[in-house]
Amino acid sequence: MRSAPFLFVLALGALLVTAATETRAAPEDEIQSTIEVELPRGELRIESHLVTVDITPGFATTTVDQILVNPQGKDVAAQWAFPLPEEAALSELSVLTGEQHLEGEVVEKQRAREILRQEADAGNTAALAEQDGFIDYRVEITKVPAHSRVTVRLVYVQPVRVDAGVGRYVYPLREGNTRYEGPSSFWTMDRAVERELRFDVTLRAAFPVDAMSCKSHPGFRAQAGEGDVWKGSVALQGAPLEKDFVVYWRLAPDAPARLELLTHRAEGAAEGTWLAVVTPGSDLSHIEGGTDWAFVLDVSGSMKGEKIRVLQRGVVRALQALSPDDRVHVVAFESTARDVTPGWVTMDAAGMTQAQKAVMSLRAGGSTNVFEGLERAYGRLDADRPAGIILVTDGVANTGPHEYRDLIELAQRYDVRLFTFVMGNSANVTLLEDLATRTGGHAASISADDDVEGQLLLAQARMSHEALHGIEIELEGAVARHPAKLPSLYLGQQLVAVGRYDKTGPSTLKVKAKISGKPVTWTLPVELSEADDTVPEIERIYAYAAIEDLQREAWLATGNEDEARGAVLDLALKYSLVTDYTSMIVVEDDRKAVHGIGNDNAERRAREREAAARRTRQGHRPQVVTGQRPLGGGRAEHAPTRYARRHAGGSGGGGGGGGGGAGAIGPAYLLVAAGLGVLAWRRRKKRA
Repeated sequence: MRSAPFLFVLALGALLVTAATETRAAPEDEIQSTIEVELPRGELRIESHLVTVDITPGFATTTVDQILVNPQGKDVAAQWAFPLPEEAALSELSVLTGEQHLEGEVVEKQRAREILRQEADAGNTAALAEQDGFIDYRVEITKVPAHSRVTVRLVYVQPVRVDAGVGRYVYPLREGNTRYEGPSSFWTMDRAVERELRFDVTLRAAFPVDAMSCKSHPGFRAQAGEGDVWKGSVALQGAPLEKDFVVYWRLAPDAPARLELLTHRAEGAAEGTWLAVVTPGSDLSHIEGGTDWAFVLDVSGSMKGEKIRVLQRGVVRALQALSPDDRVHVVAFESTARDVTPGWVTMDAAGMTQAQKAVMSLRAGGSTNVFEGLERAYGRLDADRPAGIILVTDGVANTGPHEYRDLIELAQRYDVRLFTFVMGNSANVTLLEDLATRTGGHAASISADDDVEGQLLLAQARMSHEALHGIEIELEGAVARHPAKLPSLYLGQQLVAVGRYDKTGPSTLKVKAKISGKPVTWTLPVELSEADDTVPEIERIYAYAAIEDLQREAWLATGNEDEARGAVLDLALKYSLVTDYTSMIVVEDDRKAVHGIGNDNAERRAREREAAARRTRQGHRPQVVTGQRPLGGGRAEHAPTRYARRHAGGSGGGGGGGGGGAGAIGPAYLLVAAGLGVLAWRRRKKRA
């Protein structure tokens, strides 16, 4: 019999193979001479694109400096877009010209647009950053002076999680192709840098790290510094801005289960902010048997090209990983949905061939009717067999019932776990994550530039162990917690929750969950300080999570939409966040008073920069409690070299960029995680 866990993960690794493109470093004199020639693609050139990432326990801060060059004899405006990073809160938009540093402030969206127009009409320098739904951030600058260069700086913060002992960070550059009209008309510059595309990352982990890699860019080099600090970087000359940077780091073997808590409270403030990271490690029973897998595949127009090819290859290899006891039903959807296989197909030799040929015959085109695709899959379920539904899409529903409420209500009609696999950037990640969370499943986002070998790390553990469900986080003294609905947690995965507290002094952080109905509890004694300025950035992460919950309520029509909009505005303005209702506007300093713009965000950014500098000098560790058992139950799941020797006849796992080992885990874990849910279902049903 085929080893389903091993092959299942290996198969999905094919989703992520992307060859690196070699670039040529242009001589310095050649670069200078090109500035004066006629522009072939846009009015401006991108001289350099510099990315600096600082990863600290619980969150990451990304700083992007884009240096624009205007070679013409007249002032020109510029506009461009970049994919919306997952769970990211934009905290800074700045324009740097010579000695001048203009920093942005957050105002209501319509007002920001009007201010930009007025400043453009007056011939002044101004800039705007706004969010275009879940698609991307859009940036505009009114004036890049003739024969000059301008640096536009963007900074954002986002939560960071570790999965089975491996952390993952993505800097998105690939267009998601989820916008029908496309953003090309919005761009006013080349999409490749003249000189340097540079990516630098610093990792300050709460636990020892034994490897860091970035296999999306083979030139990436990483090395360990003092303590638990790792640094990695890669520099490319003349490179296009079209390939995601995907960085992984692997915790040292036998890292224990743990609870971590970060807190921030300004001196004299009535409330503080907390951020908790939960990483469980548990004894979970092994279960075997046949399963029904319904694959619901997006073949709409936005999946054309690389996406559909990656999808086909991945699903074909995933089918090869299944046991002959398993059955498969494949549904494809675009404007409408159809059966790709004639109902359930048993995965014997004949059924395997039939299903693979059907998948390889798929072609992309049309709009995206996610609802009909899921509805068709639900209609085929056999009540006498355990089943899981795997939805693979780029995340943009636009035909048929496609509102958030429509899809959530459909999924909640059935007692079946839904596992969502989000391909590429510019996807509706919130919707797909919530579809999984509300059905007890799991969601994963992937980049086309993800790693491959790391998929093997999750082989046996995910398919053979149950999940934690019914999770609750309680902090004594807490007055708020987000997300309001917590997902099921699979072996080795992390849960990040944020909130507010009003108590000071000794407190207790308690995490409750169930394993096959049996309660389990973790407790962490903590100290809630009256004044703690170590990590002020978590205030924005809290506000972003609170805004997402408010929007969910509005989308589900469980609250008053006008009240929700007002609450979102209040949070966005208080914590200086760019949302669907607010934008960040930059004007010259002497123009702020004209428009009644204050300095709230500038002052907040100053505090955040000071805190980051202190953490660099002094280090920082969250409040932590660890368990007795290793994370995930043993070393094999977290040491790829050893795992490869055991299962592949002695060959070690190859490492990229800095430290050896295949320390990367990518999105193939979604199918493995789906197996966990189904196996847990079978065990509960057997008991009953």
